[in-house]
Order: sequence, then C-alpha cells, then structure tokens
Amino acid sequence: MVRSNIEHYLSYHIRLSIPKILSNKSSCRVGYIFSLLAAVTSGFVTLISLFTSSWQAQLHYTSKQINTIASVITLSMYLSPCILGVIADLHGPITLNFMAILGLAPSYLYLSYDYNSKMYQEEVNIPISSNFIPILVCFGTIGVATSAMYFSALLTCAKLYPNRNLLSISLPTTFFGLSSLVGSQILRLRWFWNENEPLLNLSRVFKFLAASYVVVGLLAWISTAVLSMLHNQKDEEYGELEALLSVDESYNHQTEIKNKQMQFLKDPNTYYFLISVFLVLGPLETFVANMYMVADLLTSKNSFYNESGAILSVYSFFSTGTRIIAGLITEALTKRNKNLHSTLLIYIVLALFSQLYILRLTITSNGMNTETELYAMSSLSGICNGALFTMYPTLLLNIYGKDLFGTVYGVMMIGPALGATYSFKRFGEIYDSKCSNTRSKASCISEFYGYVNIEIILGFLLSLYVIHNWKKRSS
Repeated sequence: MVRSNIEHYLSYHIRLSIPKILSNKSSCRVGYIFSLLAAVTSGFVTLISLFTSSWQAQLHYTSKQINTIASVITLSMYLSPCILGVIADLHGPITLNFMAILGLAPSYLYLSYDYNSKMYQEEVNIPISSNFIPILVCFGTIGVATSAMYFSALLTCAKLYPNRNLLSISLPTTFFGLSSLVGSQILRLRWFWNENEPLLNLSRVFKFLAASYVVVGLLAWISTAVLSMLHNQKDEEYGELEALLSVDESYNHQTEIKNKQMQFLKDPNTYYFLISVFLVLGPLETFVANMYMVADLLTSKNSFYNESGAILSVYSFFSTGTRIIAGLITEALTKRNKNLHSTLLIYIVLALFSQLYILRLTITSNGMNTETELYAMSSLSGICNGALFTMYPTLLLNIYGKDLFGTVYGVMMIGPALGATYSFKRFGEIYDSKCSNTRSKASCISEFYGYVNIEIILGFLLSLYVIHNWKKRSS
C-alpha cells in the first residue's frame, strides 16, 4: 500500500531513527504497548460523570446543560468513525493520532481557562458568563479527537498483529473499557480536590488531561510511525509481486463490494435493526453521564460526592470484565458454527432487567439506599453495556462479513448516537423540572426509567423481528 504524503512527512524522522535503536520485533512490541496506552487514555472522556457536582455547585449548570454536553460528546464520538476510517485508509493511523493531539490538548486547556474565569467572576460577584457555545464546541472537538485516538490505537494494534484475535481486537477494546476505572482512581488523589469543599477542582483536572494527552499522543505517534515503517518494508519486499495482480480482478472486487453496500442500504432490515439499536443502547448510554445525579437522589443530597468515583470504578470493572467474557463466548459459538442471535436477545433481556432494577430503586427509595444497592445498580449497567457493545459488532461481522463491516458498523453506530442524545435530553428535562429541589425524592426520576424500560422492550421485539427475517432469508 502506497504511503500518502501526509503519512510520509508525519512519520519520516521516526522511521529513520527507530531502526538504529530497535529491531523490527522490538519496535513492534514497543509500538503495541504505546497503542494500548493510547486506548486506555482515549476513554477518559467518560469521566464527565465525576464533574457533575462541580458543574452544578460552582458553575450552576443545570441537568439539561450537563446532558447537552454528554449528547454532544456522544454524537461526535459515534458519528465521526465513518469519516475517520476513510482518513485512516488514505493517510494511515498516524494522521488520526495527530488530529487527536491537536483536538484534545487545546480543548482541555480552554476548559481549564473557562473554569478559572468563571470561578473568579463568582468570587468577585460578577455575573457568570452564560455563553455556553464555546463549551459545547470544546466537548464536540474532544468527542471527535477521542474517537480519532481510539480508532488510531485500534487500527495500529490490528495491523501490528493481524493474525492474533486477542492482540488485534480484544486487548485494545478491553483497555479502552479500563479507562474510566483508571481515570476515576487517579482523580481520587487529594490534589484534584478543592481544599475547603468536597468538589473537584476542574481546572487542575482539565490541565492534567491536556498534559496526559500530549504525552500519550507523542508515544502513540511513535507506535503509528513504527507501523508505517514496517508496512513500508513489506511493500518494498512484495512490491513486484503486487504489480502483477490483475487490474480487472481488483476492479471486479471493488464493484462487488459497492453492490453489496447498496443492497445493505436498501434492505429494510437494516433500518429496523438500526432502530432497535437506537432503542436499546441509547438509554443505556445515559447511565455513565448521570450516575452521580441518580446516586445523589438515592442517598441524600450532597452526601455521596466521595462515592461517585467508586460507582464509576465498579461500572468500569464489570463492563471491562464482561467485554472479555462476551468476546470469549462469541468466539466459542462462532467456532462451533452456532448463530449469535439468541445470545443477543439474552443480553437485551439482561439490559431490561438492569433498568427495571434502577426503576424499582427510584420508586421505593427513601433517600437511604445502601452502598450494596448502588454498586449492584452500577455493576448491572456495566455488565449490560460491556456485553451489548461486544455483541453488536461481532454479530454484524458474522452476518455481513469483513468486506462490509466498516460500512455496516458505521451505519449502526448512528443508533446509539441518536438514541443517547434523545435520552440525555429527556433525562435533563425531567430532572430539571422535578428533581432540582433539595428535598426531591428519587421517585422524581422514575418517570425517565419507565420510558427506558418501554424502549428496551420495543427494541427487543424489533430485534426478534429482524432476526426472524435473517433466518428466513438464510434458510
């Protein structure tokens, strides 16, 4: 594969320097480790749930504003991979990593500046600026840049070890799942908290994130340059052989893929399944951003700030563990030529059970829920999130094959993006109208989880219908 000019210049100096220091085998290992590190840090965007208390108490953000931020992040993360995939194919993962550095560090530095500015205005009794657009622009940029960093890391791992499923896909996705666990533990350090009140100092948090992404981005730059170097060596070795490939055969293959893409986009089942993903994954995505507010209602106002990090850690631990287990289960079923349809339906039923549990907690809560109940809520949500986000891409790959996987996965990711945005909006409106009072009980938010359960039931029925059509077509 011919290297583009952008990839050539971005990787030039590293490609020249690395062979003088490391062998190809060692370069490959170092590049892989740096890519895993990038996968871990690319998930730090999920830490916004820990910022909720500071945003509400110090900057006076409403629940609707906080959920708007979460919506912007979700939309930018899930809608950008289609374009990022094209850029990666044309200019290599190193270009995505460069975009990530340019997007993440300046955005977090601006957020730090904005926080300090508003805190100063509050201190001297100047009305805090109500201009919210720059904040949304920053978080939109962070969403795209986060997706670019993760996509770059995932592609680098997959291309460094293409014949080893565990190293190419499973480990980078698992490390991405670990990010919220790692990040929440880092933010437990006293340095990140205000001295006189139990609230995070977001200026320090955002500066730390900006610095982290610069360091990790530079390390990932090395890993993507290593990939470019190794591929260049293979191109030189097999260049003559590739020149002998039939032009007609290549043209026919591309035409066949385009025809399959058109069939996929014209198939009504595509859109039925997309709606089912919208109904199932969309509501589940709201838990991470709003777990603090839900926990706050289930205990008592302002008494649970120091446990929100613990809830996020539990969520992350179970989500990550489930990704590994679900991956092993699907791999075992695929090897035995078993279809994955029933497994998907089981996971959706489990998701329904988790949301019914939260609904029960909100209805029956007296504001004195135990840690065990809160951790059960978090662990169940983590299990469902990890299982479904592993199952959906695996099922799509199994049904449509690797040639169409990029198109299929890109289209299906529109589902959770739009679904989460809709759910964020609804949660924010219900919370602000019914739960903003300091005496509000958890039952004020039960209406939202009632809607969530109805959506998941509809998603299950629609998935059942699509699976029936798939089986009917293959028989």
